[in-house]
Amino acid sequence: MRKTMSIMRSDLIVPLLAILAVLLAAIAIIQPWWSVRTSPELQLMTNSTMNIDAGLFQTLTATRTDANAGTTNTTAFAITNNTAYQDPIFRTITASRTDGNITTTFTFNINNVTSYQQQTQQIHDTTKQTLPLMAAGLVLTIVTMLLTILITRTDMALERYTYVAGVLAVIILLIAPLELAYNVTSFTGSLAITAKTSVWNGEAIAMWGPSIGWYLAIAAALITSVCLLPVRTMYTDRKRRTQSYK
Repeated sequence: MRKTMSIMRSDLIVPLLAILAVLLAAIAIIQPWWSVRTSPELQLMTNSTMNIDAGLFQTLTATRTDANAGTTNTTAFAITNNTAYQDPIFRTITASRTDGNITTTFTFNINNVTSYQQQTQQIHDTTKQTLPLMAAGLVLTIVTMLLTILITRTDMALERYTYVAGVLAVIILLIAPLELAYNVTSFTGSLAITAKTSVWNGEAIAMWGPSIGWYLAIAAALITSVCLLPVRTMYTDRKRRTQSYK
């Protein structure tokens, strides 16, 4: 009875996990993979935020929110060359702080962050390979899902093919985000302002790093790998039964 209930749970949970992996891989392709944003400290000082998201389709999406004015501006444009950084969306955010008799004013313009420009260009170059990898990973994840449904709902001997497709899917889904992180100098980081008499000394004004798409690709790979565990067990059990009949 206990073994029957375990099999029923496996028949239900494993296909659901496989479907979830497909959804995550598909969403990862259309979501941002890297972003730069104003730090929480600067956001509190200015009551404004600025986010620039880079995706796999060679585009930048810049969003600037000014809570004081109640406005949000969003612009998307293709990553072509450094002239793209002259787009008007790269507006300035001015912050000031008073500490005793010292008043510090700082104007933040992401167009002046040369390290960000360099990294965005590296992302532009790397995502030319990342997008095809993710597309291949998505296809293999779909194949794994379909085969998983078949072997859990029917008696078809497809465990070996399911396992091979799943392993390939996991490898490719992990290669895509790791390749991006490896090929981009300082994939995560922050920019701080340094001034001897300034209360801004050493505080981050901008931060950059992986975004939701990058994390979803890794999550899809991990969930797919979890699905392969019962598939492996099913293959071993079938092989043992086949040998016992001989």
